[in-house]
Amino acid sequence: MKKNYILILLIAASPLLMQCADKSNAESAHVQAERAVPVQTAPIELQSFSNFLKVTGTVSARNHIEIVVEEPGTLKRVVVDKGRYASKGDTLAILENKVLEAGYQQARAALQQAELEYNSRKVLYEKRAISENEYLGAQYGLDAARAAYDLARVRYEKLFITAPLRGVVNDRYYDLGAYANAMTPIFEFIDNEVMKIRAGVAERYMGDISVGTPVTLSFDAYPQMKVESKVSFVSRSIEPGNRTFEIEVQVPNPEHKLVPQMVANLTILRQTFRHRVVVPLDALIESEKGWYVYIAEENRAKKVPVTQEAIYENSVLVDGLSPNQQLIVVGQRNLSDGDLLEVVTN
Repeated sequence: MKKNYILILLIAASPLLMQCADKSNAESAHVQAERAVPVQTAPIELQSFSNFLKVTGTVSARNHIEIVVEEPGTLKRVVVDKGRYASKGDTLAILENKVLEAGYQQARAALQQAELEYNSRKVLYEKRAISENEYLGAQYGLDAARAAYDLARVRYEKLFITAPLRGVVNDRYYDLGAYANAMTPIFEFIDNEVMKIRAGVAERYMGDISVGTPVTLSFDAYPQMKVESKVSFVSRSIEPGNRTFEIEVQVPNPEHKLVPQMVANLTILRQTFRHRVVVPLDALIESEKGWYVYIAEENRAKKVPVTQEAIYENSVLVDGLSPNQQLIVVGQRNLSDGDLLEVVTN
């Protein structure tokens, strides 16, 4: 009888025990849901932001010249050979052409003869010993002889190949004793005191770049070399094949380190903003509706939608945040809106 009574009591108490167990489990789950998520924050401050464009260009000489032979002849002497520098007007090589040399000597002698004849006729004319026509004939003969001499002299001087400006002889196309034909190149000549960097920029950036836009240059061949310069030329036409426009940047080259066809990396300033909100790129999270960040507000995570206005490397200019808010920069990807936070310092 006593056993039956105890069994009846247990059956009657079972619903109450189950209710207590459910309540305990719910309280335990609630405590677990409220467990704080560790994060790190950083205050949002207004700052300056510069947006840059990076493109790759090619170095070229300010003047890259093929010096041609204007009068044919045999290469008799090389005065400045390839690899050496020359100033404007320096003789680089001498050609030999017996015909031109003889013609020059003949024209010079004819000019001397004409000058002698003219001076003699002038004296006689002043004494009225000859007619005016005889005097004028001597004067015209002198003019003709001087013109013939000038022509012969210019042709003869073309046998002396000279540097058109200061630069380096980069190559020589004829060997000593070879016959150089007229209008064929004999030297490759480079003015490398100042170099030009040419680069193609995508069409959509044409409104951002103009003459005078700041550019930072670096070179694969010289990793430690950085050069500050400005855009010196902007093409006003688009290359139809790749939809780019060409820009040029001029760079002094006093040590002659830069050479044609070298690769140059251009970092071009597009825009500069003052007193704007800039956040780390890692702080942004993408969703189907756009970008958002989390801020810490009263120890809770608050999801805030933002709009990207400009991005450069690891920084993003955004709209939608205010100064002095606490931006969550570590742990944000483990959060949901309203989560309890545990702010951890470094």
